[in-house]
Formats: sequence, structure tokens, C-alpha cells
Amino acid sequence: MYKTSSAIVILLALVLQATAAEPWRFILLADWHSAEKYIQTNNNPDWFAEAVAQDVANITTLKKTFGGELILMPGDTQGGHWDTRKFIRKFKPGLTPEQSILQAGHLCYAGTINSFRKGGYDTLLLAPGDHELGDNPWPAKSAVSRCQPQFRQAMAKEYNFEADGKTFRYGKPIGSAPSRPMGTPYQDTSYAYRHKNVLFITLDVFHQEHPDKTIGPQGSVRGAVVGKHLAWLEKLLTAARKDARIKHIFVQSHLPAIHPVRKVNSSGMLMDRGMKSELWKTMRKHKVDIYFAGEVHANTLTKDPESNLVQLVSRGNFFRNLQTVDVTDDRVEITCYNQTGSRPADGRYEKTGRFVVDKSGGKPTFTTDGELAFLDPKGRLFHFTFEEDHPLTDWPVMGLRGKTEDGSGVAVRGQKCTRVLPNKGAFGRHYSALSAGIGRVDGVHGKAGAFSKDSRMAIWGMGPLYGEHAVSYALWLKTTSDANQVLINSCSIWGNSLKGFLNLHLNGGLPEVVISKAQRLLVDAASLSDGKWHHLAAVMPQDGCELSEVKLFIDGKAMPTKLAGKDQALRFNQAVRMSFGGFGFSRDAVTALGAKPYEGALDDPSIWARSLSAKEVTGLAARGPTEPKLMK
Repeated sequence: MYKTSSAIVILLALVLQATAAEPWRFILLADWHSAEKYIQTNNNPDWFAEAVAQDVANITTLKKTFGGELILMPGDTQGGHWDTRKFIRKFKPGLTPEQSILQAGHLCYAGTINSFRKGGYDTLLLAPGDHELGDNPWPAKSAVSRCQPQFRQAMAKEYNFEADGKTFRYGKPIGSAPSRPMGTPYQDTSYAYRHKNVLFITLDVFHQEHPDKTIGPQGSVRGAVVGKHLAWLEKLLTAARKDARIKHIFVQSHLPAIHPVRKVNSSGMLMDRGMKSELWKTMRKHKVDIYFAGEVHANTLTKDPESNLVQLVSRGNFFRNLQTVDVTDDRVEITCYNQTGSRPADGRYEKTGRFVVDKSGGKPTFTTDGELAFLDPKGRLFHFTFEEDHPLTDWPVMGLRGKTEDGSGVAVRGQKCTRVLPNKGAFGRHYSALSAGIGRVDGVHGKAGAFSKDSRMAIWGMGPLYGEHAVSYALWLKTTSDANQVLINSCSIWGNSLKGFLNLHLNGGLPEVVISKAQRLLVDAASLSDGKWHHLAAVMPQDGCELSEVKLFIDGKAMPTKLAGKDQALRFNQAVRMSFGGFGFSRDAVTALGAKPYEGALDDPSIWARSLSAKEVTGLAARGPTEPKLMK
């Protein structure tokens, strides 16, 4: 009897070991943005049945092509403006914002879940995004601010509770830790769920103290996990590290924490304090493997410089992009796919990147390539050499799908841009510049771009300017024009407010840093409009510095500056598309700055999301034929 029992135990152990080692897959789908249609479920307009059938066809193809046992969704599945008068008039006149949110939310979320189930996916782990919470900003004392509980209730009821409305779907404790932060506003929207050898932790990071209290640039809401919410996470992670069944810990929320990140057509909200936040420190302390986020509609992979924690910010956008995640006990492999067919149901996708975490040697090692290559946040993000350009039809730019296939180009301030200047910087090919009317002349390092009043050089991707984060600009210029000319532009593409930007102009041959119509930093120097090559750099010495503290360098030397207008701490608009030699995609309000397109030659225009040292600027200003070595 004893021998038989021992044999059974050994056999069972072997079976469990084999099962644990068996590879499995899940799908990563951030910012799907396609669920708003389901609020029309009861109205049933003519187009509705076909649109839902197309969703089911797309999801079915996704399941057949890529498989996956569940879908991880880091927020933003719909529009969510259900508190607004405009929405209520069309949806059900007479409802209060609270009633509208609960009724629209039920239709939207229940319809979405039903379509995914028909397509083959029963488990959808959704983190609240700003659109699940009514969309940012959340002005204090507004309806969208007041109705945060209703937005959470509408989402949680469908995604996180069973049909009885009482049983929490992911309520099983993790060791001694509860699966969710009971007694907080986030108890139904933050939770932990173990699936096989992975612990998934979903965080609702949209912190609010009171609907009438402004606590940040977004109004009454900011990106943070604090207080009892953070204490729950600390206890949860402590318990998870004691569970031998858990081989990987994945945390998802909507907001990226590490800056900079690539961004396309997004407000681009980030976590407060980023890697300095208590949330990040807690994840680092407990050796979380991957932090998944969305929001910015683009792919960026970044490693924490102080640990092996990795941030993966990804793109979904109507199934145009997705990632598969393959898991074993000692390996995680993530593959990025981009849609190439006319619709997702065609099943035509190309591999665009790969990220592998290998733990077989004890300490994690990483392999990355393509769209999932590590971004160096300290690196030169934008760098244009003018050595080559390409037809836009041969050089796809993320976010422009469907707008460029016919070869007619993209309109930029009255000119059709049909060519692309490759970005050699760390932000990569999707930050290449749409261009028109730029010639090529001999420059300081190889070729340079020759600009006229009809030239255009504009970036479709957004950023890297954000909040108080420091930036640095550098370029070579050669001109004889004394006009007020744009060198680097970062004015907003949304709204008509002339604030929250950092421009570099050349006015009467002298460099200017411009932050509004009446606020400029001037330099005391000889004119640069002498027909000779000069190197120019503008550097924020630290995050949130005053305009008067910005450093201007000419030919590698720091120059004395003076302020015109009121001094001000620099804080940037989130709606930024950079351009060179003109105002690019910025709104027409920029004409009030009085600057004109640049006329002359530019070489090596570059942008960093950090402060450059004086030594680095001196190296950039060298005229040698090789690339200067920059500090990592």
C-alpha cells in the first residue's frame, strides 16, 4: 500500500511539473477603441448588425490566427463621453449624467464581451483607461469629475462580476492577500488573477481625492497608486513572491510610467512622477517582470535602469496592431504584429518586433528587435542627416494608414508631402519626417537640407515634449536671411492657445527661445546670418526649469542671454508634433508669433528628452566627419 501511494505521489508530481512547463499564450490588445458602437444595441440602426458581425469576424480570425487563452487589455476600449449633454441628447434625452453612464456602459460593455465570446475569448482582463472614466481631462466640479463612481460601476459590473451582480469574478486570494483593495474606490477595478504560472495584476491608476478638488494638470484626477491602494499592492506582491506556482508577475494599467514614449494621436497622459513614484518603487522592490501600459497608440519597450523591470507600452487600435505573449516557466516571448490586410478579418499581419525574457540561467536576460527593441530614454530621439529620402508610399508611418496609399501625400500648411526623410534617432522610422520642397546641398557632415519658404519637414508622431520633462535641441544652420525664421517648432496641434511649447527661432540672425507671443530668451552675439555654418543648441538644464535658465550655445560655446517678457517655469502641452524649418501641423494660432519658414540650409537637426552637458554640446559642434560620442 505504501509503495503504491508513493508511486501515485511521484506520478502526480511529474504530471504537475509537465503541466507547469507547458507553454501557453495570451493576447495583448491596448486601446482597442472600437466598442462605442455597442451603445446602439437597443436602437439597432441599419448599420449596426453588420458592424457587430464584422467585430465577431475579426475576433474569430484573431483566435484562429493567433490563439491565446485570454486577452490583456490595458484600457481605452471605447469613447466614453456618456456624461455630456451632446451624448445624452442623442442617446436618451432627459437622463441625468449618472443614469446615462450606467445605461450606456451596460450596452457598450455587455455588447463587447458578447462579441469577444462569440469570437472565442471568454476571459478579458481590462484595466480602466481614461475613456472608461469619461476621457481626460476631469475639470474639478464638472459632471465627468463627479461621475467617476458611475464610470467605474458601469465597467466593473460587466467585466469583473458574474451575472448575479454580486460575485466578483477574480476574488480568489493570492496567499494571505486579498485579490482586490477592499475599502477603496478601486476595489472593483483593481484586482489580481493567477492564470497558470502568471500572476496578472490589473491597476486602476486614476486617483481622485474629491471631485471638486484639482490635484494636477488633468483636473481632479491624476495617475497614481497611493494610500490603502498602494498598501494592498505591497501586501499582494509580498504574498505572490511566496507562491512557488507563480513564475512571472505582470502588472497592467493604462498609463505609461517611464518617459519618453512614442505617441500617435493621443493626449498621452503619463503616471505622476514616473519612475520616482511609489508605485514604480514598489514594483521594482518586488521584482515585477513586466509593466504593460497603453494610452499613447504606439509601441515602446523600455528597461528600468535600476532593475530588471521592463515597461511595454503597446498599440492595438482597431486590431491594426497586437502582440502575442508566449509563456513557459523560464521564458516569456512577445511578438508584435502589424495589420497589412485591408481589414483584420483577412488575417494578414506582419511581424514587426520581438522581445524575449529568458530566466533559465537564474538572472533574466533580454533579446529585443524591431518595434520591440529597447528604447534608450537618454538617447538622441530625433536625428536627420538628409543623406537620403524615400517616397511616402514606400515608407509607412504609423498612424497614417489609409491616408497615403494613393501617393497623393499628406498636406502640411498648403504643401503636399510625398517624400520621407528617415529619422536616424532612437524614436525610429515612425518618426521620420514628411517632407516637400527640400533640396540637398553639401553640409557639415555629408549632405544638408536646403530650405525655402515652400519647404516642409514635419513629424506625424507626437512628443517627446511632456509636462516638466527637460528637452534639448541641436542643429547646424547656414543662412543669409535676417527674417524672423522658425528652426524647431513644438506648438500645439489641438486648440488655439499659444502656450506650453518651446520653439527655437532665428530672428535677425540671432537665436531666440520662444514660449509665447510675449516671452522669449534672447542671446547677445554676432549675427549668424553670415552665410557660414554655425552650430546652435538650446538646453533645459533640468526638469521644470525657468525660461531664463535655458542655455543657448553657439558653435559649442555657452552664450550670455537675456529675458524678454515674464519669466516662467516650463511645462509643455501634450499635443505636440515637432517640425523643422516651419510650423508643420501646428494650429494657425502660431502665425501670431510672427515667424516665417526658414530659408537656408540645415544639417543634423536633433532632439533629446533630457539635458545635454556642455561637453556633449562641444562634441556636437565639432566639424569632424564622424558622429560625436554622446553620454549614455
